[in-house]
Amino acid sequence: MRTQPHANERGIWKSYAPKGLHGEFHNYDPIGLVAGDLIHTDCSINWTDPDNGKTYCFNSATSLVYFERWPKTYAAKAAKSFDQLKPAHRGF
Repeated sequence: MRTQPHANERGIWKSYAPKGLHGEFHNYDPIGLVAGDLIHTDCSINWTDPDNGKTYCFNSATSLVYFERWPKTYAAKAAKSFDQLKPAHRGF
C-alpha cells in the first residue's frame, strides 16, 4: 500500500510521472546510492539517457542537477553501490 501520495495528487508543483514508470535501480536515487543510501523515489523527477534510453529517478532536483553533470560516471558508481547494497535490503 502506498504511504505517500502519487505525484499526480500533489498539484502543479510536483512534476508529472506516469503511473508505473520504472527507472533504473528499482527507482532508487542514483546520487543516494553513490552516497551509500537507498533513497526510494516516486520517479516524478526523472531523466532519460538519450544514448541508451535508460530512465533514472531522483528524490530531489538537486540530485538530478548533480547527476546531469557526469551521468555516465554517476550511473556506473550507482550501479556498483546498488549491487553492494541490495543484499542488505529485502525485496529485491
